[in-house]
Amino acid sequence: MKNKVDKIKIFIKKYWILCIVIFFIMIPLLLNVGLYITDIIFNKYGLTLTANGLENKDWLAFLSTYLSVVIAFVGICLAWESSNADRKREKNEKLAQEYGEDIKEEKNVLIEVCQSFNTDIAWKIMIELDNPDTKECKRTLQNAREQVLNAQVKFELLTDIADNFQKCEKCNFNPCYDKENMIAIRDLYYKMENLYFDMLENINSYIDKFDQQRIDKNKISINEKLVINNEEMLLALKQRIIYEDEVKMQNTFAEIQKIEQEISCLNFEINALKKQEIDVEKMNELAKPIIELINVITQEMKPKMISYCKSYIGWKKRHKEELFQDGTQRFVRFPECSEILKSQE
Repeated sequence: MKNKVDKIKIFIKKYWILCIVIFFIMIPLLLNVGLYITDIIFNKYGLTLTANGLENKDWLAFLSTYLSVVIAFVGICLAWESSNADRKREKNEKLAQEYGEDIKEEKNVLIEVCQSFNTDIAWKIMIELDNPDTKECKRTLQNAREQVLNAQVKFELLTDIADNFQKCEKCNFNPCYDKENMIAIRDLYYKMENLYFDMLENINSYIDKFDQQRIDKNKISINEKLVINNEEMLLALKQRIIYEDEVKMQNTFAEIQKIEQEISCLNFEINALKKQEIDVEKMNELAKPIIELINVITQEMKPKMISYCKSYIGWKKRHKEELFQDGTQRFVRFPECSEILKSQE
């Protein structure tokens, strides 16, 4: 019963002018029937008013006046309906336009977010590590981190994606496709952000080890040169000691011992540094986690993120068309969205 009443209300709301016209058409008929009944009652009991004696010209005069009033009233209703439709159309156009501006802003933010996860810098840094300026590499990593953080601020402030969805708690369509899509984008974004920061941290450690290895190589080179110089000095002292007297010979012996001790210390340090030296194979092992993270981000997560964002923007454009048509967004339950997407294909 309630469903029938609701359907009648919807019909009257949608076709109210037609209902008014039908009502005005029924009034003369009901009036005529009513007057006929009063005539019968009057003739039998004499207890009621009567329209007995009305002729056709009287009815025609009445109908003429009545129809002119009805036509004028219907004309006013049509003019009001037309004016109301124009106002509603303008309102819907404004809503759709404002919603479209929000879509453009969100689209630009999502593009910036996807572009902020730039994995090319990882390859560039590892290739350019032969350049002794590791400070530039560190600066590049810091800039990459700041770019992601700046994009995150815009992502959380300028989109509806990073939301607590409290407005959905009392919604009849909860969960709707919009919410499920936004949750998927949000979760994937923060997961990808964490992996990207892990990649930057691993690259930073890789740079530190590479830089330390370069420092150690320089130390080895310097120490080897010092050993050669000391050995030359030692050889000269040993040759000179033959021609010295006893006093000078003792001083020379002391100097020789000192140089030999220095050579021993230098050789010990050289051997220690060589043991710590990382060969190409070990450097490749250090680079493996970085390469794995790059592959996960570029081959798995980033394409999925782009796909989700396209779906999100496409659904928002659908809502824009809905606002333009009737001023309301039509949300769809998440399990039912697949049927709508198939029908659109």
